Amino acid sequence: MAGEVLWRDTGLTPKIFILDARAIFPVAIWLFHWTWWTGAIAISGVAGLYLVQRTGMSPMACLRSIRVHLLGTRRETRQTEIQWRRRCRW
Repeated sequence: MAGEVLWRDTGLTPKIFILDARAIFPVAIWLFHWTWWTGAIAISGVAGLYLVQRTGMSPMACLRSIRVHLLGTRRETRQTEIQWRRRCRW
């Protein structure tokens, strides 16, 4: 029984209070370079990661989603004439 407790929560996102633990990295940058503009970057980074967490996405999934929305649903192939093909999901 005790062996199950050790591994069953390993897939969960680590949290510090209500925030994702990855939100500590902007704060660490601010602690190493103590100025007002790095403090503003740290606060905006923590707020951004909190908002991403509230949507239920991971930060990497959010970046992929933003990239897909910026690039669109069509992309060019490398041929002599310009042809378009649909994106495929593997």
